[in-house]
This record gives sequence, C-alpha cells and structure tokens, in this order.
Amino acid sequence: MTAEKKEFSKGDWVFHLYHGVGEIQGIEEKVLGDESETYYKVQARKGIYWIPIKEAESERIRPVVSNKDLKKALDILKLPPEKMADKHTTRKSRITQITKEGELEGFCALLRDLQGKRVRDKLNTTEQRAHRKLKKKIASEWAATKEISVREATKKLNKILRDISPENEED
Repeated sequence: MTAEKKEFSKGDWVFHLYHGVGEIQGIEEKVLGDESETYYKVQARKGIYWIPIKEAESERIRPVVSNKDLKKALDILKLPPEKMADKHTTRKSRITQITKEGELEGFCALLRDLQGKRVRDKLNTTEQRAHRKLKKKIASEWAATKEISVREATKKLNKILRDISPENEED
C-alpha cells in the first residue's frame, strides 16, 4: 500500500481489508466510555462500519482503485493462469499473504490462478473459500470504481472467469 496521507470526504469510496467496499457517509464524533473519538461513518453493502480517523493511515483502508488501475488489474485477470504450488501449505500461505496485502492486482492474479486450478482439478476448502471471497472483493471494487451494480460487475467477472483455461503446467 502507498505511504501517502489518507484523508477521506463524504461520498468517497474506500476499500477496507475486513469490511470491504463502502462509501464515506460523513465524519462523526463518538463517545465510548470516557473517551471521545472522531470516526468516518462508512456505509457498506452489509451495514455501517466506523473507522477512527486516526486509523485512516492504517494499511487496512485505502481508496478504491482508479479506472486506470482497475483496467490494469482486470488485464492481469485475463492473462493465462500460473500453476499453483503443489504443496497445499504453500498455496494457503500465498492466499493469506495476498489477502493481507489487500491490493486489487494481487486479488486478480490469485483469483485467476485459483480459477485455472479449478478448471484443471478441484479446489480444497481453503481455496474454494478464497475463490468466493476474492470474487466478492473484486466485484465490489469494480462496481464502486465504475459506478455500476455489484450484480453487473459480478456478471462481467464471471464472464472473464469462464474464459480462463487450465493453469499452465510449466513452473
């Protein structure tokens, strides 16, 4: 993630590593116990979440990608899939690492490779869960960037995934 200062305004779309894509609804002061803190109020698909303004510098939150960066990520998704590691613990480690990084390009590369493995063979439970979550994250960010419905973005994403051939057997 970038080291630039992050300040968000009402109407900005953000991606949160745990909560997903949401729109900043405003800034509000909240009192918890004796402490008062300022928060971004974020409306996501599944409800509202609050991000302390002082945590806006966190690696867990970033603006949704630009149109240019979305195209770059989707182009990665359209490349031939790379073979996933033979060892399941290595595959799991890659899934964990990419998920923690929270970058759309990484999500697309991993989804592409999982889809390639899925076409050739089958995915284990961890891979199935990652495949499902990555699709949701990519579609949500695509929808926010392009100002389309998540349903429409999911439809377009599924079309790309259908065109993915089995992963390349070469390493």
